[in-house]
Amino acid sequence: MFIVKSLVNATWYWDGFAKSLLLGAVTGIATEGLTGGMSASGFQGAVIVGSMNGAISGGVDALFNKENFFTGMYRGAIFGAATAGIVSGISWVVNQLSNSYQYRINEMLVSDDNTLQGGTRVDFSYDTVKKVDKLHYKNQFIRGSYKIVDETSNLSQSLRANGYTFDNNSGLLDGPRGKAWGVTESLTHKGKLVWQRIYLPEGTFVSLEQLDLTMGHEIFHSILNNARLFNEFRTIWNQSTVSVHEYYTSRWEQEYIIFRGWGKLNLNMGAFNTAISTFEDLEPLMNKIKPIFNNYLKSTLK
Repeated sequence: MFIVKSLVNATWYWDGFAKSLLLGAVTGIATEGLTGGMSASGFQGAVIVGSMNGAISGGVDALFNKENFFTGMYRGAIFGAATAGIVSGISWVVNQLSNSYQYRINEMLVSDDNTLQGGTRVDFSYDTVKKVDKLHYKNQFIRGSYKIVDETSNLSQSLRANGYTFDNNSGLLDGPRGKAWGVTESLTHKGKLVWQRIYLPEGTFVSLEQLDLTMGHEIFHSILNNARLFNEFRTIWNQSTVSVHEYYTSRWEQEYIIFRGWGKLNLNMGAFNTAISTFEDLEPLMNKIKPIFNNYLKSTLK
Protein backbone atom coordinates (compact mmCIF):
# COMPACT_ATOMS: atom_id res chain seq x y z
CA MET A 1 0.00 0.00 0.00
CA PHE A 2 2.85 2.37 0.81
CA ILE A 3 4.45 1.69 -2.58
CA VAL A 4 1.17 2.17 -4.44
CA LYS A 5 0.45 5.46 -2.72
CA SER A 6 3.99 6.63 -3.27
CA LEU A 7 3.66 6.02 -7.00
CA VAL A 8 0.30 7.78 -7.15
CA ASN A 9 1.33 10.75 -5.05
CA ALA A 10 4.96 10.91 -6.21
CA THR A 11 6.06 10.95 -2.59
CA TRP A 12 8.69 8.50 -1.43
CA TYR A 13 10.67 8.63 1.79
CA TRP A 14 12.67 5.88 3.46
CA ASP A 15 11.32 6.47 6.95
CA GLY A 16 7.76 5.88 5.85
CA PHE A 17 8.85 2.92 3.75
CA ALA A 18 10.64 1.28 6.68
CA LYS A 19 7.72 1.87 9.00
CA SER A 20 5.17 0.39 6.61
CA LEU A 21 7.40 -2.60 5.99
CA LEU A 22 7.91 -3.05 9.70
CA LEU A 23 4.16 -3.20 10.23
CA GLY A 24 3.72 -5.75 7.47
CA ALA A 25 6.53 -7.90 8.77
CA VAL A 26 5.38 -8.09 12.34
CA THR A 27 1.85 -9.06 11.43
CA GLY A 28 3.43 -12.24 10.11
CA ILE A 29 2.56 -11.69 6.46
CA ALA A 30 6.05 -10.71 5.34
CA THR A 31 7.66 -13.54 7.26
CA GLU A 32 5.23 -16.37 6.63
CA GLY A 33 4.39 -15.39 3.05
CA LEU A 34 7.96 -15.46 1.73
CA THR A 35 10.53 -18.17 1.19
CA GLY A 36 14.23 -18.12 1.93
CA GLY A 37 14.99 -18.32 -1.78
CA MET A 38 13.74 -14.86 -2.62
CA SER A 39 16.37 -12.27 -3.46
CA ALA A 40 16.02 -8.68 -4.69
CA SER A 41 12.62 -9.27 -6.26
CA GLY A 42 11.64 -11.13 -3.12
CA PHE A 43 12.57 -8.11 -1.08
CA GLN A 44 10.16 -5.96 -3.07
CA GLY A 45 7.58 -8.71 -2.87
CA ALA A 46 7.84 -8.69 0.89
CA VAL A 47 7.17 -4.97 0.90
CA ILE A 48 4.08 -5.33 -1.27
CA VAL A 49 2.67 -8.39 0.47
CA GLY A 50 3.19 -6.92 3.91
CA SER A 51 2.00 -3.45 3.04
CA MET A 52 -1.15 -4.63 1.30
CA ASN A 53 -2.37 -6.38 4.41
CA GLY A 54 -5.55 -4.68 5.49
CA ALA A 55 -4.50 -4.74 9.11
CA ILE A 56 -1.79 -2.16 8.45
CA SER A 57 -3.70 0.15 6.15
CA GLY A 58 -4.49 2.51 8.98
CA GLY A 59 -0.82 2.94 9.79
CA VAL A 60 0.11 3.63 6.18
CA ASP A 61 -2.73 6.14 5.79
CA ALA A 62 -1.53 7.91 8.90
CA LEU A 63 1.91 8.34 7.35
CA PHE A 64 0.50 10.09 4.32
CA ASN A 65 -1.93 12.19 6.33
CA LYS A 66 0.88 13.51 8.55
CA GLU A 67 -0.70 11.86 11.56
CA ASN A 68 0.84 9.75 14.27
CA PHE A 69 2.34 6.66 12.69
CA PHE A 70 0.43 4.35 15.00
CA THR A 71 -2.97 5.95 14.45
CA GLY A 72 -5.26 3.28 13.05
CA MET A 73 -2.79 0.48 13.62
CA TYR A 74 -4.44 -2.56 15.14
CA ARG A 75 -3.19 -3.43 18.57
CA GLY A 76 0.09 -5.22 18.83
CA ALA A 77 0.99 -5.07 15.11
CA ILE A 78 4.44 -3.72 15.87
CA PHE A 79 5.49 -6.67 18.06
CA GLY A 80 7.96 -9.13 16.64
CA ALA A 81 10.05 -6.82 14.46
CA ALA A 82 12.52 -6.24 17.27
CA THR A 83 13.27 -9.96 17.44
CA ALA A 84 14.01 -12.62 14.86
CA GLY A 85 10.72 -13.01 13.01
CA ILE A 86 11.83 -11.50 9.69
CA VAL A 87 13.41 -13.41 6.80
CA SER A 88 16.97 -12.70 5.67
CA GLY A 89 15.76 -11.13 2.43
CA ILE A 90 14.67 -8.03 4.34
CA SER A 91 17.41 -8.02 6.94
CA TRP A 92 18.55 -4.60 5.75
CA VAL A 93 15.48 -3.02 7.28
CA VAL A 94 15.97 -4.92 10.51
CA ASN A 95 19.54 -3.67 10.75
CA GLN A 96 18.41 -0.10 10.19
CA LEU A 97 15.76 -0.35 12.89
CA SER A 98 17.56 -2.46 15.46
CA ASN A 99 19.41 0.49 16.93
CA SER A 100 16.23 2.44 17.60
CA TYR A 101 13.72 -0.28 18.53
CA GLN A 102 14.09 -2.47 21.60
CA TYR A 103 11.90 -5.36 22.76
CA ARG A 104 11.56 -6.21 26.46
CA ILE A 105 9.81 -8.82 28.59
CA ASN A 106 8.62 -8.46 32.20
CA GLU A 107 6.94 -11.24 34.12
CA MET A 108 5.37 -12.23 37.43
CA LEU A 109 7.12 -15.47 38.29
CA VAL A 110 5.18 -17.94 40.42
CA SER A 111 6.37 -18.14 44.02
CA ASP A 112 4.94 -18.89 47.44
CA ASP A 113 4.91 -15.16 48.12
CA ASN A 114 2.46 -14.33 45.33
CA THR A 115 0.34 -17.49 45.25
CA LEU A 116 -3.09 -17.14 46.83
CA GLN A 117 -4.82 -20.14 48.38
CA GLY A 118 -8.50 -20.36 47.47
CA GLY A 119 -10.55 -17.29 46.64
CA THR A 120 -13.51 -16.30 44.49
CA ARG A 121 -14.32 -18.28 41.36
CA VAL A 122 -14.14 -16.32 38.15
CA ASP A 123 -14.75 -16.82 34.43
CA PHE A 124 -11.87 -17.05 31.98
CA SER A 125 -12.87 -14.16 29.73
CA TYR A 126 -12.00 -10.68 28.57
CA ASP A 127 -15.09 -9.40 30.37
CA THR A 128 -13.55 -10.49 33.67
CA VAL A 129 -10.30 -8.69 32.84
CA LYS A 130 -12.17 -5.53 31.87
CA LYS A 131 -14.15 -5.55 35.11
CA VAL A 132 -11.03 -5.87 37.26
CA ASP A 133 -9.25 -3.20 35.24
CA LYS A 134 -12.14 -0.77 35.55
CA LEU A 135 -12.68 -1.45 39.24
CA HIS A 136 -9.11 -1.26 40.54
CA TYR A 137 -6.77 -0.04 37.77
CA LYS A 138 -8.75 2.42 35.69
CA ASN A 139 -6.54 4.49 33.36
CA GLN A 140 -3.37 2.93 34.78
CA PHE A 141 -2.53 0.71 31.80
CA ILE A 142 -1.75 2.94 28.82
CA ARG A 143 -0.44 2.29 25.31
CA GLY A 144 -1.28 -1.37 25.62
CA SER A 145 -3.74 -4.22 25.55
CA TYR A 146 -4.56 -7.47 27.33
CA LYS A 147 -4.34 -10.96 25.87
CA ILE A 148 -5.79 -14.02 27.60
CA VAL A 149 -4.02 -17.28 26.88
CA ASP A 150 -5.12 -20.92 26.83
CA GLU A 151 -2.68 -22.24 24.23
CA THR A 152 0.82 -21.41 23.06
CA SER A 153 -0.43 -20.05 19.74
CA ASN A 154 -2.02 -17.17 21.67
CA LEU A 155 1.46 -15.86 22.45
CA SER A 156 3.24 -13.49 20.11
CA GLN A 157 5.94 -14.80 17.83
CA SER A 158 8.43 -12.80 19.87
CA LEU A 159 7.49 -14.49 23.14
CA ARG A 160 7.62 -17.92 21.54
CA ALA A 161 11.02 -17.11 20.06
CA ASN A 162 12.19 -16.20 23.55
CA GLY A 163 11.15 -19.60 24.90
CA TYR A 164 7.67 -18.93 26.29
CA THR A 165 4.87 -21.49 26.03
CA PHE A 166 1.50 -22.21 27.61
CA ASP A 167 1.76 -25.09 30.06
CA ASN A 168 -1.36 -27.25 29.75
CA ASN A 169 -0.89 -28.93 33.12
CA SER A 170 -0.70 -25.80 35.26
CA GLY A 171 -2.52 -23.43 32.94
CA LEU A 172 0.33 -20.95 33.40
CA LEU A 173 2.97 -19.47 31.15
CA ASP A 174 6.29 -21.29 31.11
CA GLY A 175 9.44 -19.39 30.24
CA PRO A 176 13.22 -19.50 30.62
CA ARG A 177 12.99 -18.48 34.28
CA GLY A 178 10.07 -20.75 35.18
CA LYS A 179 6.29 -20.55 35.51
CA ALA A 180 4.66 -17.13 35.39
CA TRP A 181 1.25 -15.80 36.39
CA GLY A 182 1.54 -13.08 33.78
CA VAL A 183 3.92 -11.59 31.23
CA THR A 184 4.24 -8.11 29.77
CA GLU A 185 6.01 -7.51 26.48
CA SER A 186 6.90 -4.03 25.34
CA LEU A 187 8.53 -2.27 22.43
CA THR A 188 10.31 1.06 22.63
CA HIS A 189 11.56 3.39 19.93
CA LYS A 190 14.61 5.39 20.94
CA GLY A 191 13.72 4.75 24.56
CA LYS A 192 10.09 5.85 24.23
CA LEU A 193 7.34 3.31 24.73
CA VAL A 194 5.52 2.39 21.52
CA TRP A 195 3.21 -0.37 22.73
CA GLN A 196 2.91 -3.12 25.28
CA ARG A 197 0.72 -6.13 25.94
CA ILE A 198 -0.09 -8.03 29.13
CA TYR A 199 -0.61 -11.79 28.75
CA LEU A 200 -2.85 -13.50 31.30
CA PRO A 201 -2.94 -17.33 31.13
CA GLU A 202 -5.96 -19.42 32.03
CA GLY A 203 -4.34 -20.61 35.26
CA THR A 204 -4.25 -17.05 36.58
CA PHE A 205 -8.05 -17.09 36.54
CA VAL A 206 -7.96 -19.70 39.30
CA SER A 207 -9.53 -16.99 41.44
CA LEU A 208 -10.63 -13.38 41.11
CA GLU A 209 -8.05 -12.42 43.69
CA GLN A 210 -5.15 -14.10 41.90
CA LEU A 211 -6.13 -12.43 38.63
CA ASP A 212 -6.42 -9.06 40.36
CA LEU A 213 -3.00 -9.41 41.99
CA THR A 214 -1.37 -10.46 38.73
CA MET A 215 -2.90 -7.60 36.77
CA GLY A 216 -1.74 -5.10 39.37
CA HIS A 217 1.78 -6.51 39.23
CA GLU A 218 1.99 -6.38 35.44
CA ILE A 219 0.39 -2.95 35.22
CA PHE A 220 3.10 -1.55 37.49
CA HIS A 221 5.70 -2.97 35.10
CA SER A 222 3.88 -1.15 32.31
CA ILE A 223 3.84 2.13 34.25
CA LEU A 224 7.59 1.96 34.78
CA ASN A 225 8.13 1.07 31.12
CA ASN A 226 6.09 4.08 30.09
CA ALA A 227 8.23 6.25 32.38
CA ARG A 228 11.34 4.84 30.65
CA LEU A 229 12.45 3.28 33.93
CA PHE A 230 13.24 -0.13 32.53
CA ASN A 231 14.10 -3.17 34.60
CA GLU A 232 17.66 -3.96 35.64
CA PHE A 233 18.87 -7.40 36.76
CA ARG A 234 21.74 -8.45 38.98
CA THR A 235 23.14 -11.82 40.10
CA ILE A 236 23.71 -12.20 43.84
CA TRP A 237 25.92 -14.44 45.97
CA ASN A 238 23.85 -17.61 45.52
CA GLN A 239 23.72 -17.13 41.72
CA SER A 240 20.03 -16.21 41.79
CA THR A 241 18.80 -13.21 39.82
CA VAL A 242 17.14 -10.19 41.38
CA SER A 243 15.69 -7.12 39.70
CA VAL A 244 14.74 -3.54 40.44
CA HIS A 245 11.13 -3.86 39.26
CA GLU A 246 10.53 -6.95 41.40
CA TYR A 247 11.88 -5.14 44.44
CA TYR A 248 8.90 -2.81 44.16
CA THR A 249 6.25 -5.17 42.80
CA SER A 250 6.80 -7.55 45.73
CA ARG A 251 6.22 -4.69 48.16
CA TRP A 252 3.12 -3.61 46.31
CA GLU A 253 1.79 -7.18 46.38
CA GLN A 254 2.11 -7.42 50.14
CA GLU A 255 0.47 -4.04 50.74
CA TYR A 256 -2.31 -4.89 48.30
CA ILE A 257 -2.99 -8.29 49.85
CA ILE A 258 -3.25 -6.72 53.29
CA PHE A 259 -5.46 -3.87 52.07
CA ARG A 260 -7.88 -6.21 50.30
CA GLY A 261 -8.08 -8.48 53.33
CA TRP A 262 -6.56 -11.43 51.49
CA GLY A 263 -4.05 -12.28 54.20
CA LYS A 264 -5.74 -15.60 54.87
CA LEU A 265 -5.37 -16.50 51.17
CA ASN A 266 -1.59 -16.14 51.24
CA LEU A 267 -0.26 -18.38 53.98
CA ASN A 268 3.31 -18.43 52.70
CA MET A 269 4.17 -14.76 52.33
CA GLY A 270 7.87 -14.37 52.99
CA ALA A 271 10.25 -11.53 53.68
CA PHE A 272 11.11 -9.03 50.97
CA ASN A 273 14.17 -9.63 48.86
CA THR A 274 16.33 -6.58 49.58
CA ALA A 275 19.49 -7.76 47.80
CA ILE A 276 18.95 -5.51 44.78
CA SER A 277 19.17 -2.44 47.00
CA THR A 278 22.80 -3.24 47.85
CA PHE A 279 23.98 -2.38 44.33
CA GLU A 280 25.06 1.25 44.48
CA ASP A 281 24.96 1.74 40.72
CA LEU A 282 21.19 1.13 40.78
CA GLU A 283 20.47 3.79 43.37
CA PRO A 284 19.64 6.54 40.81
CA LEU A 285 17.11 4.27 39.09
CA MET A 286 15.52 3.21 42.36
CA ASN A 287 15.25 6.81 43.51
CA LYS A 288 13.30 7.63 40.35
CA ILE A 289 10.98 4.67 40.82
CA LYS A 290 10.20 5.33 44.48
CA PRO A 291 7.78 8.28 44.00
CA ILE A 292 6.01 6.42 41.19
CA PHE A 293 5.68 3.41 43.46
CA ASN A 294 4.21 5.56 46.24
CA ASN A 295 1.68 7.07 43.84
CA TYR A 296 0.71 3.62 42.60
CA LEU A 297 0.15 2.48 46.17
CA LYS A 298 -2.14 5.44 46.81
CA SER A 299 -4.12 4.88 43.64
CA THR A 300 -4.68 1.15 44.20
CA LEU A 301 -5.15 1.06 47.97
CA LYS A 302 -8.54 2.71 47.93
